[in-house]
Amino acid sequence: MAPPLSQRPHGRSGNHSDYQAAFLQHVHRLLQLGYESLVPADYEHSEEDDITGDLCKHMRHLTEMAPTERWMARFSIHDQDPGNDVPSVKTGLPRKGKRRPKIDIRIVCKHRVPNRGYCIEAKRLYRGDSVSEYANDEGVGAFICGDYASNDGCGGMIGYVQTGEVVDWINKLEAKLGSYPHVVRQTDGSTRSSVSFKSGPELCFSSRHRRDSGDTIELIHVMLVLRAG
Repeated sequence: MAPPLSQRPHGRSGNHSDYQAAFLQHVHRLLQLGYESLVPADYEHSEEDDITGDLCKHMRHLTEMAPTERWMARFSIHDQDPGNDVPSVKTGLPRKGKRRPKIDIRIVCKHRVPNRGYCIEAKRLYRGDSVSEYANDEGVGAFICGDYASNDGCGGMIGYVQTGEVVDWINKLEAKLGSYPHVVRQTDGSTRSSVSFKSGPELCFSSRHRRDSGDTIELIHVMLVLRAG
């Protein structure tokens, strides 16, 4: 089985793999810096939209107002970004206006044409049914069916950890994803792979899923702790 996109070594697959690795590195660096701008205890009881809005605001400041690294000026941050040309399950026709699916965060690199985008859906992890909401058709499932990142081989999920321990949430998520038929298991039977980004989030892993088209998508899951203590 091929290693996750985020862990493929440089120089083996040409410039595309190098560019993909650098792109994902920059995306997760922005996420980490945005997270570091927040005071976790202030968001212990916040709604997902409020957290995501503030996270995007801080990332947008880095890309538009005060980039601390040269590459940041090439990126743009979009929250509640609507997807175009996504067909309706009922009619098969593209959804228009308010009926378009909206991804929580879309990070775009404008270094090349066409631009490179990365879609992220965020969910709170704070109560018994949080894992189901994270994995359902408005979370992980939206990537599987193509509502989000339909033309991409990689996308992201953020879990806002507001209660409990991160390791417990990760274990619950792995078990939930493992119960779905579309998950692509590793050779050891696990449904997750370790992943890391230099100067990026510390708590993350990846999973791979088979779409109805037969293509696979890699999802990088980032856990952000937003609670006191």
